[in-house]
Amino acid sequence: MLKTIGAVLVAIFSLVSYYVYDLIQKRRQLDGLPQPPMKNLLLGHLHLADECSKLFKGLHPHVYANYLRSKYNLPEVFYIDWRPFGPLWVMFADPELASKYITTEQSLQKSLFETEYVDCVLGKGNMVTIEGAHHKFVRSMFNPGFSLNNIMSMAGQIVDDVVVFRNKLRKLAETNEWFQMEEEATQLTIDVIGRLTFDVSLDCQKQPHKIARLFRQRLLLLGDQTSIFPWEDVSLTRPFKLWWNYRQLDKAINDELDAKILRRANELSLDGKSSKKSSIDLALNAYEKEQAMGNIIGEKKGLEAIRIDAPHKLPASLRTDLNQSIKTFIFAGHDTSSSVISWSFYLLHRYPECQAKVTEELNTIFGVGSDIAEKIKTDPYLLNKCHYLTAIVKEAMRLFNPASTLRSVNGKLANQKTTLTDPKTGQTLPMLMSNNALWPLAHMIHRNTRFFPEPTKFVPERFLPSQTPYPDAELFTPAGKDAFRPFEKGPRNCIGQELAMTEIKITLAICVRDLDFVVEYPGEAPDPQPPIPESAAAEVAEGTEYGDALRGAIKTGKPFVRRYEGHRTYQILKGSAKPDGGLPGRIYLRK
Repeated sequence: MLKTIGAVLVAIFSLVSYYVYDLIQKRRQLDGLPQPPMKNLLLGHLHLADECSKLFKGLHPHVYANYLRSKYNLPEVFYIDWRPFGPLWVMFADPELASKYITTEQSLQKSLFETEYVDCVLGKGNMVTIEGAHHKFVRSMFNPGFSLNNIMSMAGQIVDDVVVFRNKLRKLAETNEWFQMEEEATQLTIDVIGRLTFDVSLDCQKQPHKIARLFRQRLLLLGDQTSIFPWEDVSLTRPFKLWWNYRQLDKAINDELDAKILRRANELSLDGKSSKKSSIDLALNAYEKEQAMGNIIGEKKGLEAIRIDAPHKLPASLRTDLNQSIKTFIFAGHDTSSSVISWSFYLLHRYPECQAKVTEELNTIFGVGSDIAEKIKTDPYLLNKCHYLTAIVKEAMRLFNPASTLRSVNGKLANQKTTLTDPKTGQTLPMLMSNNALWPLAHMIHRNTRFFPEPTKFVPERFLPSQTPYPDAELFTPAGKDAFRPFEKGPRNCIGQELAMTEIKITLAICVRDLDFVVEYPGEAPDPQPPIPESAAAEVAEGTEYGDALRGAIKTGKPFVRRYEGHRTYQILKGSAKPDGGLPGRIYLRK
């Protein structure tokens, strides 16, 4: 017995010793590469993970990299080693290198760290995580539905949903009721994406809808996604709850899909074709065309297309693609737009000079006291003249970017580049190492001072070449063409970016001239406006009032009102980057 126990202990000791030795050897591969300082080879940069999680507790983890780059004066590509509790990060703050090696000239596959998370949210087979020919096929089906021409043809319907949103805000202003702006904006954007997808409003703004409720519930079930160490957020019941939620969500999506197919069948029975322009209609039209040409696997060329005019005629593989794509559209389609609408309201209150400028532009284009909603319905292309409004949207996205992409190098593909050369230093940097992830981090790229001087300030004019206060910035040079990347770049960019920009601009054009949103967190004074720091690192530095107070609260465990880059409201991770607390406050009618 003692011999057996001894043998087991020796085996365990040997395994642990080998694992530690292997980990140290992997860390030694980083010698000479740009990185923050390590305390020792055993722990790597885990002490920085601990530091960041305490300084920025509750905030979206994308703030960590920019903080470390600023604090340690790191170059535009650097490494952070959080193994074994996370990946070896290769961080990119240079948009040129990100596009050249990761997203555009060389479009790498999604990292497992991204696909596992997104698959948990949406289920496997979603448009975000599928690869290769499958992704190209699904994307080609839905491209027509998300084209700018199709979006503009549905602008009048978007306006109708925005008018409901505006009227709700006006009522909240009349009652002086406290509410969450992001929640109201989410209901609006789900209505918009539902209309674009199914050609019918889900009426989320008037009554709760099952799909919206299940999606929101799912995001809550995911737990704390900012946890770095595995013991910080453990729930034995979470897998079952997520499974049950997914089954319900799957059924709810299929029910709406079947109803859409039946509505389409009624129209097909009249003239043999569908003139509807929802993304499902156009996707089915594209599928039937490809089917007739024999381009669908399993079909013979030359056969007449079998019209999909009933749910039972939907091939199982196509139903899966449609179901998963609808989930992607509803999740991503409402998520980005609702956050940017919320942030824009917040920023326009904090910067009244910007609100005055956009009001002047709206008055010039649409007329003083005009019904902007009706004018957009008559001529949606008037939005193209709203240059300052567009700059406001872009600057809100720059400061509060909703998401980024994570990529990895597949070492099995010989034609992929596995190293890059930093043109500024001439140094060769490996992109393929053990358990690593490549992160062209939009939050950090959007704070690269080469392209965005004074990056923590809200300056919409920086996106207008004739008005920019930073004429020497590289934003409008060839080097800066990919510096603004809220929808990412390359063949895997966001399919819904035209919809997002259009609905956000319509919403702001109709609402911001008359409505003023003021942040108010429960139990706190309304309208907090801390000073804007030079950087997040400067804001939390030791010796500053805020930095010392923050460290004192961390040490004592006392409650503390956090902020980030001078904003009491900041981004948290809940599916994507969302406003903390749903951006709570009150709305007021402008005089």
